[in-house]
Amino acid sequence: MQIGSSQSYPSSSLYVYADPVKRALESYVEKCGHSASQLEPIINCAIDETIESNPDLDKTLSPRILRERIESKSKVYIDGVLSKAKSWRSCREHIKAFSSVFLVGAGFSYASDMPLSNILKAILDFCRVTGWDELRNDSKRFLEFKRRFKEICDRKSPSNGYKLVIANFPKHIYEIICLNWDDLFEKAAKSINVPINKQNEDRPATSERYLWKFHGDVEDIREENIRGQGGWVLPDENGFVFNSFREYVDRTRLGEQLFTFVIIGYDEGEDVIYQQITSLFEQDRPTYRIGLDLKNLHKDKYIVGTAEFILNKILPISSIDAS
Repeated sequence: MQIGSSQSYPSSSLYVYADPVKRALESYVEKCGHSASQLEPIINCAIDETIESNPDLDKTLSPRILRERIESKSKVYIDGVLSKAKSWRSCREHIKAFSSVFLVGAGFSYASDMPLSNILKAILDFCRVTGWDELRNDSKRFLEFKRRFKEICDRKSPSNGYKLVIANFPKHIYEIICLNWDDLFEKAAKSINVPINKQNEDRPATSERYLWKFHGDVEDIREENIRGQGGWVLPDENGFVFNSFREYVDRTRLGEQLFTFVIIGYDEGEDVIYQQITSLFEQDRPTYRIGLDLKNLHKDKYIVGTAEFILNKILPISSIDAS
């Protein structure tokens, strides 16, 4: 998942106004009673969307007026995000009533400063491979890549969003399907003393309520990269689901239960995940998507916002102290 960032603006000359507009929007968000740091990616996205959608803003205007117009148009997006209290409440009520299953993608890790897919190329470069195809075909380099990624994970701490999810597991969140390699959920569980079952290998699930990690796990690095046996699924692949997960869904009749399905920080670009999980779980169930796509502001079941911001609004346990 790609997240807008003021670190790498496009070449448009209007981006010279991005930093002062950002400061103004941060002040506006704080005055509205919200955390500007939690909404930083949304602020960046609002500025990006305004500039990219209005390339023909009258550049003959004075710099002050031009900056004010960019700020005003960007603020419309911010107001749209902050006006979704009804959607937050609806999602929260559905989770309280029916509990939930969470499907989590790479965007969830943003607040913990984990590298997103567009940043992982730096690790490839460091491991001296040109791309994912070369990595797949070089077991030695692949092992080095995993170890380098683990070194990064070892320096990261789970954000409050991870702790909130764990605090709501398993009472309000039955299952956590995490498509990331990192160990932030595991660290969060340890930090707030919540026991958690994990399935990071395609083996029979003999208990109930799990953290599922189909795509690999830094806590289980192996020399061979075999899917279902500790193998990592790469960002250009179509996803993978354990056979044991499908058996688990049948055994527990999870597929027949009413629950709230929450997809967060995930771009939904993997066909296997869609076919074997999303299409099954969202059918006839309350389903909410949480992400940064401002084009979806008008959709009732798409909640625009960061995980750090929205989870406080939608989870029954919204304070770690309350866990």
